[in-house]
Amino acid sequence: MSNRIDFLDGMRGLAILMVIGYHAFSRWPALVPYGDSYQHVAIFKMGWLGVELFFLISGFVILMTLEKCDGIKTFVYRRWLRLFPGMLICSLLVFASQGFFLERPAGQVDAIHLIPGLTFMEPDILGKIFGHSFESLEGAYWSLYVEFKFYIFAAIVYFVAGRNILVLSLLAVYVMSVVSEQLVGYSQFLPLVLAHKISVVMTFEYFGWFAAGACFYIYFKERQNSWFIYGCVISAVSSIFVRHFTAYDIVGAWIISAIFALSLVSRLAQRVLVARVFLFFGFISYPLYLIHENAMIAMIIKLGKLDAGYNGLLYPILPVLVLCAVAYVIAKYGERNIKLLLVSSIAKCKLVVLKQDKAV
Repeated sequence: MSNRIDFLDGMRGLAILMVIGYHAFSRWPALVPYGDSYQHVAIFKMGWLGVELFFLISGFVILMTLEKCDGIKTFVYRRWLRLFPGMLICSLLVFASQGFFLERPAGQVDAIHLIPGLTFMEPDILGKIFGHSFESLEGAYWSLYVEFKFYIFAAIVYFVAGRNILVLSLLAVYVMSVVSEQLVGYSQFLPLVLAHKISVVMTFEYFGWFAAGACFYIYFKERQNSWFIYGCVISAVSSIFVRHFTAYDIVGAWIISAIFALSLVSRLAQRVLVARVFLFFGFISYPLYLIHENAMIAMIIKLGKLDAGYNGLLYPILPVLVLCAVAYVIAKYGERNIKLLLVSSIAKCKLVVLKQDKAV
C-alpha cells in the first residue's frame, strides 16, 4: 500500500507539472512576454493532458476509496472533507489577492463567483437554478466539477449494483457520450438528442478515463491480466476521442495512458515516480492546481514589463516558486487545520441534535 500511494503521488506530481507547463507556455501566447515562442513545443503544447492523467488517477483511487466505505453517505462525506478545505482556502486566497493581479486572464470577479468552486457545481448549472450569471474564479476549476459528478455517479452505482457494474456503467455512459456527439448533428431522433443532452450536462465524455483507472485499480489489487488489458483498451479508445480529435492529440493521450499503465507493472517506472521532485509536486498538487493559472500568468506579465531581457523559459520560474511555497503551506497546514475544524464542528452539531432529540 505504501508503494502504491507513493507512486500515485508521484504521478500527481507529473500531472500538475504538465498542466503548469501548458498554462505557462502554451495557453496564453497573446499575454505573456515571450509570446508563442514555446507554444508548439510538444512538452508544453500537450501539457493539458495532465488533466486526463488526473482523471486516470481518480478512477483508480476512487474505486479503492469506495471499497473502504460502508455507504454513499460515508463516501460523499469523505470526498467532500478531502476537497472542500483546500477549495475553501484557495478560493478565498484567489478572491482576496485578485487586486494584486490585475493582469489575471480571468479578470476581476465579485464575491458571488466564489459559489461554483465552493459547491463544486458548474456556473452554467448554478445559473439555470438561480437565474443569475456565475463564473469560476479559476478556469482550472472545471475539472473539479467533472470529478464531483463522477463521485456521485460512482457512489450510487457502486453501492446499488457493485464494482463490476460500476465499471460497465462508466464505460456505457462514455460510449453513449461519444456516439451521441458524433450522430446528433445528423439526426434529431429524440432518444439520441436526450442522450446527448444528458451526456453534456454530466460531462460523460471524460468518464472513459475514470473507467480505465478503475480497471487498472482492479488489476493492481487482484493481478488479473484481463483487467489490465481492459484498462489499456479503454484508455486507448478515450485517447482517440480526446479534445480536437487530431493525430497529435491522440498520440499524446496514448503516451499518457502508456505512462500510467507502465507505472503499474514496472518497478523502474515506480522508482522514477517516487523521485523527490515528483513526490513534492504530488503533495502540493491540489492547492497548486487551484491557485496557479491566473496568478502565474499575471506575475509573468509583471516581469515582462520590467523588460529585463530574460530568456522566455526563465519567466515562469519565480512565479512558480512563489506559488509552490503558498501551496505547500496550504497542503501542510491549512487543509489539515480546516479539516479538523470541520470535523469538530460537525461532531458538535450532531451532539446538539442528539441532545435535543433526547429532550423531546
